[in-house]
Amino acid sequence: MNAIEAFERGREEMQSGRLEKAIQAFDEATSLAPSSFDAWWAAASACNLFGTQLEAEGDHTRANMYKVKAAYSFDRATRAESSNPKAKKAKAYAQTIRDAQARKKELGYF
Repeated sequence: MNAIEAFERGREEMQSGRLEKAIQAFDEATSLAPSSFDAWWAAASACNLFGTQLEAEGDHTRANMYKVKAAYSFDRATRAESSNPKAKKAKAYAQTIRDAQARKKELGYF
């Protein structure tokens, strides 16, 4: 499977609500194409969404893992293609996630 196929599989999984499978597919896409802004952005978005879902279910420790991965992936998107029009948003999203997770840690959620 090539990076484009992995990316498309991730999009299909995400649209079907299978976020963990989407994350796996996007991880594969980023491994095959580490300079793909879109693959990193999609991985970050899926991780952030899944982390939010886990938080709603009360699984704060596992949610934190996915939120940290989301911030990392948004950072990687920025490094992959700093000239992308969404690069500033990616950087801001990463910082917002890190700030929120730090606050949740202070409050004892994990």
